[in-house]
Amino acid sequence: MIRTLALAALLASCLPTVQAAEDAGFCKSMCSSERQECRATARKATKNDDLLERGPEDKNPFANTANHLQGQSEQERAAGGASFHKRQSERNGACDDKYQRCTRACSIPAKPARGS
Repeated sequence: MIRTLALAALLASCLPTVQAAEDAGFCKSMCSSERQECRATARKATKNDDLLERGPEDKNPFANTANHLQGQSEQERAAGGASFHKRQSERNGACDDKYQRCTRACSIPAKPARGS
């Protein structure tokens, strides 16, 4: 009895997703959520780039914050900020390209099944 109910619930949960997958609105919302996830990953990766560029002695941000800022000139800090923003915009651009491809794929109508 429980197995039958579980199987019926499983089948019932699969039916709406099959119908919703064909809906363009559902497809575009999936593209949007994928873009948000991609941007979050890109943001984390960009923040981690700074740690990768430093040497092993500079990786402790609490111990070296004052020394790191005092040892840098204003030009070095500006150049570091510019490279950070460049990497971030490149990664966000890649996410936007994926989003555009995804939304274009959503707008292509599905081919009807032959023989019906």
